[in-house]
Amino acid sequence: MGYDMFVQRFVQGDAAPMAADAFLAVFAPRVNRRAPQHSHWHISAEDGGTADVYAALTGDTLDSLTISRFSAGVVLDMLVEFIGLSDAVVLPPGSPTLLAHEGQRDHLPEELRADAVVVQAGADVERVILNC
Repeated sequence: MGYDMFVQRFVQGDAAPMAADAFLAVFAPRVNRRAPQHSHWHISAEDGGTADVYAALTGDTLDSLTISRFSAGVVLDMLVEFIGLSDAVVLPPGSPTLLAHEGQRDHLPEELRADAVVVQAGADVERVILNC
């Protein structure tokens, strides 16, 4: 898919860091190419899907993550796994905010709360972004 989705964690309406170990657990085993100077990680999934992930790890945290030029399928399953482990949300342009669980809604900035949707698998992500 040809656009970027941003991933962010929120606490009481403010952006908060995410755990680097969640990123490494989900994405690092599938990295086939890196450009550290650009915080770029190219991901290859077992179903042949790929994605460009931009994440600057600083010690044991990362402030945000961007996923770009991503495939449907396992790549989106990985994204859902990551937001669950890191208690983060996905901010797709022109679509509702994607939550890992309902408890995150109260931590979103007010303007993102009403339309937010809980996703449990990559297919849920695909359905939301294709229907908007």
